[in-house]
Amino acid sequence: MRILVTGANGSVGRGLIPALLDRGHQVIGLDKGAGVERAIAHPRFSFVQAPIEDPATVEQALAGVEAIIHLAWSFSDDPRVLVEQDLRGHALLLEAAARQKVAHFIYTSTAVVYGKPSRVPVDEDHPLNVLAARKPAYGVAKEFAEKLVLLAGQAGMSSTVVRFWWAFGDDIGGRHLREMLRTSAEGKPLAVPADCGGSFLSQDDFNLAVETILQRPTTAGRVFNLASAYVTWDDVARMVVQVTGGRGGIDLVPRDAWAGAAFLADRWELDDRRIREQLGFKPCRDEAGVREALRQAIGATWARLRARES
Repeated sequence: MRILVTGANGSVGRGLIPALLDRGHQVIGLDKGAGVERAIAHPRFSFVQAPIEDPATVEQALAGVEAIIHLAWSFSDDPRVLVEQDLRGHALLLEAAARQKVAHFIYTSTAVVYGKPSRVPVDEDHPLNVLAARKPAYGVAKEFAEKLVLLAGQAGMSSTVVRFWWAFGDDIGGRHLREMLRTSAEGKPLAVPADCGGSFLSQDDFNLAVETILQRPTTAGRVFNLASAYVTWDDVARMVVQVTGGRGGIDLVPRDAWAGAAFLADRWELDDRRIREQLGFKPCRDEAGVREALRQAIGATWARLRARES
């Protein structure tokens, strides 16, 4: 299958492309940033450096493409950036895909569209309370983008939306996690809210979910949560202390007394039964394996931070 991956230079894109190549696909990467073309040297991989809001380049990149994995998106909460860059590019990509008669469009959305969990675990039918999200403009834009994808599905294009909370591969990004690593390394106590956390998604599980969806045309018009394991902030903090050798310990704060970052103060446990039951999806690791992979990713991130700051 000939597949276009937007946002190819991001961490998830860089982790997905080799998996697609291993399964025999031909992959075109599209991103405004460069680097992935040097990191992945393969005869069935080509790279186009351009933003998705460049219609002529996108049209050319889509020639002969059978499926699109749309990862490209800023993390901005600035309405102007979201409208002029993200949503404009998203709409142009959908229009070009329709003209080129692309068979399948997979859009990677986010758990942010749920806003704030009103029940757990959070399934795909949970209300989309985007105005209550920690980044409301971002959530509104992502929800609208989802609706455009599903509308394209009603017009005949096979379209699927996937939502996840926090993905990790060989390492893991995130400002809050980097702050935890630095705090622990300085010997200070790590304060985290009790009974809060989220469903982390391993890169391997994301890759497998994408391949599973690509092989199932019946996923058209469907939304799927993706998750590998729910991990509390207490457990994440223990991993951080372990990899940094921090001696400050962990300060577990009752949830109703938490005064730190609002991002940490909810229980983001995603219900992924739909993809398991409807598509037969099985994660690559058991829960213990996911936790160990997450610990290793946190360790790799700490090593990278130390090397950069030394």
